[in-house]
Amino acid sequence: MNRMPRFASILSSLAVLAGVLVLHGPAAEAQVVKPFQIIGAGVGPDGLPLPGEPARSHWAVGLASHMGTYLGEGTVETDSADPQPNGTITGDFGSGSPFVFKGADGDKLVCWYGRTDHGATTPGTFTLTIVDVLPGGTLVVKAAWIAQFVAVPDQSTGQFAGVTGSWVMYAYSEPFLLGSSDPVAYWWEGEGTLTFREGK
Repeated sequence: MNRMPRFASILSSLAVLAGVLVLHGPAAEAQVVKPFQIIGAGVGPDGLPLPGEPARSHWAVGLASHMGTYLGEGTVETDSADPQPNGTITGDFGSGSPFVFKGADGDKLVCWYGRTDHGATTPGTFTLTIVDVLPGGTLVVKAAWIAQFVAVPDQSTGQFAGVTGSWVMYAYSEPFLLGSSDPVAYWWEGEGTLTFREGK
């Protein structure tokens, strides 16, 4: 019996099957880079922590690309504060825990901000401008913050599941008593890019 034709037929069938698996097997997941913009306003209900104090909560509401309206919640921690010759106070800060943006549809975009150990290029920085000095020496200040928000892909959900990327946020406060636990109101805006899995 001549088995060569049958062997050739089997090899041919295996070659076809291998081609089908290559064409229809798990494809490399495509990614899409999209611009991201965000605006909003919020409150630190317990004031802002001084260096060495535990992180304090803050929240914000606003509008963001791919999300529409959002509610965001997290904590902030102050790492350093240094008086400057021009009368301002500067320092570093960052999130004390992940900040979670939740869109109207329930999708969550989870980020760390100002933390180089969580992907930020540089630490978050702030400048406090003194606007008044109360009897007893308590300072009334306004704050300006700059921090890079970095997405956490494995904690984000819905359309943001697996998302990577970052944006730089600029935030500004209303005047507040430095070191107080009174609420601090702020507003912010940012711009950058996020990389989504295709279809998200």
